[in-house]
Amino acid sequence: MNAAIEIRKTPDGRIQARRLDGKPLTTEDREEARLMVSVEELPPRAWVAEEIRTGNSLRAVKICSTVLQDHLWLILDRSFEPKDGLAIYYAEELATIATKSPEELREIHKVKLKFPRCRVIQEGAEGSRL
Repeated sequence: MNAAIEIRKTPDGRIQARRLDGKPLTTEDREEARLMVSVEELPPRAWVAEEIRTGNSLRAVKICSTVLQDHLWLILDRSFEPKDGLAIYYAEELATIATKSPEELREIHKVKLKFPRCRVIQEGAEGSRL
């Protein structure tokens, strides 16, 4: 049976681990600590809460996002209009929002909640004119 291990990262990025029973760390404990850190550093998770289909055609997906701590709709068929007040995202937005940090995503989500059916667009750098 493995002992309970507590881990933390120092401000300089080092990993510190200790056994909660006070005994020295074993090789297995160190490996478990490394694994625990790698799991904590995985990208944020989301999962499908509901699918809306017409026959075999997927129209929309309700997603639960851990980053946003909220549900949202990913709309694939614009004729589908959810009436539940959740934020709406469109398939063409995915490439743009995939480049955003969690903080930026939360700000975008706040805007989407205030302005239903709005889209995220990426503005290009302004070119200089001669």
